[in-house]
Order: sequence, then structure tokens, then C-alpha cells
Amino acid sequence: MRRTNSRRFQIPSNHKRCIMAGVRVFTDLRCWQRAREWSKAIFRFTRDAPFNSDRRLVVQINDSSESVMANIAEGFGRGTQGEFITFLGYSIGSLNETQSHLVAAYDREYLTQEDYGRLFQEGTEIRKQIVALITSMVKPGSGVKHLRKARNWSDEVWEMYERITGQERPELYRKKSE
Repeated sequence: MRRTNSRRFQIPSNHKRCIMAGVRVFTDLRCWQRAREWSKAIFRFTRDAPFNSDRRLVVQINDSSESVMANIAEGFGRGTQGEFITFLGYSIGSLNETQSHLVAAYDREYLTQEDYGRLFQEGTEIRKQIVALITSMVKPGSGVKHLRKARNWSDEVWEMYERITGQERPELYRKKSE
């Protein structure tokens, strides 16, 4: 049974790009702040029925969503740009894992289509911020070598969203050629 009285998750409007200017501690990073809000939103869904009866999925999705922000924090604290970039990559992996768990939650009818779409999209937006942060650190002369080109996940993510939900992506995210 799909949730009918869902708490709507709103994408924060004050989150722009995740940049390093003026950042003194990891909690200053906008991508960490946004990952924290996303993790809290996911937790709110997992504590209510019917989601909370699936203990294994609850633990997995909460752990992976918390891991997104934890890896950002750990990488920031490592002290080197290369290690920070590595841990930002780990945070993207945890984010992908969380989105996979969101798909499972939707398939098991723990989330409405709307809640699933909003949570999934927020993960995609956080990924964009993390990739932007990585890109901002990998400039000529930055000393970072052998970094794979950042992958553009947007089309792949939206195609998966359309397949799973059976609905088109919002107009804002449609290809320009359409």
C-alpha cells in the first residue's frame, strides 16, 4: 500500500554550488549541508509504517545516506586535496547506493511516486554539487593527476527515473533537442 499522507520533501532553494571559498570546516560545505538534510528526510520516511517494518532496508538506506555526508567530512579532514577528491568519490558511491535503496522502497510501495521522485531527484542534485566541487579542485596546475573525467549522470539518471516511475522527467530536465 502506497503512503497517502506523505510528508513532502522540498528541495532546499538556498543550496547553490558546493564550493570551497570561505570554507573552514566541513560543515561549511554546501554539499555536506544538503546531504545532511537529505539523510534526515530519508530517516523521517523510514521511521513510519510500512517502511519501518523492513528493518534490513531501513538500516541499509539510513547507513548509505549518512555515509554520503560522512565521506565528505572524512575527506575534508584528511588534509590533502587528492584524498579529499577520493572521499568525494566515495560519497558519490554512497549516494548511488542510497538511490538504489530508494528504488527498492518505491518498488515495495513504501514511498509514493511523488516522494520517491523528490528524494531521488535531491540525490541527483547533491551529486551535481559534489561533482562541481571535484571539478573546481581539478584545474591545470592543481597537482591532481590521473583523475578520470567526471561522468555526466544526468541523462542516465533521468532515463532510469522514467523507466521506474512511468512518468516523464520534469520539463526543466528534458533534453534541449526535445
